[in-house]
Amino acid sequence: MDNNTEKTHTGDAGNGSSTDPSSPESAFFDVFFTNASEAIFITDPKGRLITANSSFTTMTGITLPGALGKIPAILKPEGPDDDFYHTLLRTLKRKGNWRGEILNTRGNGEICREWLSISSYKNKHDETTHYVGTLMDAATQMSQSLSKHYYDSLTKLPNRLLLQDRLEFMINHARRNNELMALLLLDIDRFRLINDTFGYEIGDKLLQTIAERLQTCVRDVDVVFRSGDDEFAIILEEIAHMEDAAKVAKRILTSCAGPLPVNGHDIHTSVCIGISIFPTDGDGKVQMLQNAEAAMLRARETGLNNYQHYKPSMNARALERLTLENDLRSALSRYELCTFFQPQVEIKTSKITGMEALLRWKHPELGMIPPAQFIPIAEDTGLILSIGEWVLRSSCLQARKWQMMGVPLVISVNLSANQFQQQNLVSIVESALKNSGMPPDLLELEITESMSMKNPEDTMKMLTALKDLGVRIAIDDFGTGYSSLSYLKRFPIDTLKIDRSFLMDIPENPRDAEIVKAIIAMAHSLKLAVIAEGVETELQAQYLVENGCAKMQGYLFSPPVPENEFERLLKKQVPA
Repeated sequence: MDNNTEKTHTGDAGNGSSTDPSSPESAFFDVFFTNASEAIFITDPKGRLITANSSFTTMTGITLPGALGKIPAILKPEGPDDDFYHTLLRTLKRKGNWRGEILNTRGNGEICREWLSISSYKNKHDETTHYVGTLMDAATQMSQSLSKHYYDSLTKLPNRLLLQDRLEFMINHARRNNELMALLLLDIDRFRLINDTFGYEIGDKLLQTIAERLQTCVRDVDVVFRSGDDEFAIILEEIAHMEDAAKVAKRILTSCAGPLPVNGHDIHTSVCIGISIFPTDGDGKVQMLQNAEAAMLRARETGLNNYQHYKPSMNARALERLTLENDLRSALSRYELCTFFQPQVEIKTSKITGMEALLRWKHPELGMIPPAQFIPIAEDTGLILSIGEWVLRSSCLQARKWQMMGVPLVISVNLSANQFQQQNLVSIVESALKNSGMPPDLLELEITESMSMKNPEDTMKMLTALKDLGVRIAIDDFGTGYSSLSYLKRFPIDTLKIDRSFLMDIPENPRDAEIVKAIIAMAHSLKLAVIAEGVETELQAQYLVENGCAKMQGYLFSPPVPENEFERLLKKQVPA
C-alpha cells in the first residue's frame, strides 16, 4: 500500500485513494485487515459487501460468506432509517468520505451506538472502485476524541466541538425515529463579577461545582457540555413530552441556586436557561443552537434564575440585543454617551440644591436609547465598569465647573451592583475627586437598597472606606427591598431616597401614603436626609411637605436635561 492509500485509510478527509486496498500485493494491508481490533469491511461502489474482517463479524453479528454481495444492515437499516443509505451514498460521492454515529443491532439483539467511518477509493480514471469502512464502539471513539482536545480540562466535560458533533447526530437520530429531543443552554449569572471580586481560582472552582450539579440533574443517557467560559449545554435525547425539558430546567435552577460553598466562600449566584425542542424549534443544529441562545437571552432579560422556552419572536429580540451590544462597545469612544442632570429641589426655598447624574445614549441611527434598554446589556457584558467610571469622572468635572460658577451643588451618581463590588472602587472614586478638584462632600454615591443587603458585612466595609474619603452615601429606591433596620442604622449613610413607586398613587392610596410617611419619620429618627424621587403632581408634593419631606426631584420640577439646559435652570436662581 503506497503512502496515498495509507493516508486515506487513516481518515484523510475528502480525498479518495487510487490504490485498491484489497489487492494481494499489499501484504501490509492483509496483516492489518486481519488483526485489527476495529471492524473493517469493504464494499463495491453500490455498497455491496466484498469482504470483512473477524472484528466486523464480532461487532455486528453479520457472518460471511452469507452476507457477501449484499448491502450490510448497518448501512441500510429497516424502518424509519430507510433513507439513511441513500443520504450516505450521496455524501460519499460528493466528499469522498462519511463519518458519524449509528445505532446498530448486534446478533444478541443489543442496540448500541457505534462510530462509522467510510472512505472511497478510486482508480486512475477517477472512478470509485471500493468503499472501505471502519466501525468501533462509540464510547471508544468518544474516548479517543476526548484525548484529541474535545473536552474541557477544567470541568472534564465535553466541549463545544463535541457538542456540535453530538447535537447533529442526535437530531438525525430523532428525525429518523420521529422522536422529540431538547437542547438546553445555560449561563451563570454575574460570573464576571464573581471572577473580579473573588479571583479566578474561586471562579474556576465555581465552574467545577456547577458542572457536578448539572450532571446530577440529568439521566445517564443525557450529556452535559461546557460550551463557553460560563456557559453550559445539555442534550436531552428521546424525551416523551416537551414539558420534560422544563422539568429538568427546574431541577437545575433548584440545584444551582446559591449560596454555593466554594473554598470557604458562600457564592450567591444562579443560572438562566434557554430551551429549544426538536423538531418544533429547528430542523438542524445551527437553528437549535441559535434558538436556545435566543431563549437564554430572554431568560436573562426576564430576571435571574429562570428558564424560557424558545418562541419565534425571540430571534428578533436576540438580534436587536446583539446589535445594541456591539454598538455599545464602541459608544464611549465615539462620544455617543452623555450625562443628563435632574435637579433636586428644596421646597421651602424653591432652590436647586443638588442634581442626579443620569446616563443617556444617543445612537447615531436609532436616536435616544432608553436606559432600561441598554443598561442591562452593559451590566451583562461587564461594560458597565468602564462606562460607570466615565460617568463618575465626567460628573465630578461638571459639578466642579458649576461650583466655580458659584453654585456648589451636591451631585448624586448611581453605582451599579458590578461597580459596587469592584475591589478598586475606592481608588477610582479618590482619583475622580483628585483629578476634578471637587470637594468630596459635594459627591453623593447612590446604591440600591437590595444591593446593600446582599452581603451586609461587605457592604459595611465598602461604605466605610468610601465614607472615609469624605463623600456622601445615599440608599436609592428605598422601600422596595428588605432592609434590616439593625444594619441600616449601622451603615454610614446620609440620605434615603423614597422610591417613585410609592408616590404614584398618593395621597389616594392610603397604604402607599402610610409607607411614605413611615419612611420619612424613620429617616428623621436616624438623622438622615430624605429625598422623594418621581414627584409628578402638586398633590404628591403637598403630601410630602406636610409629612416633613424637604427635598424632591421629578417631572413636576424638571425632567433630566442636558448640561446646557441645566445651566439655564441654574442661572435663573443665581444673581448675575
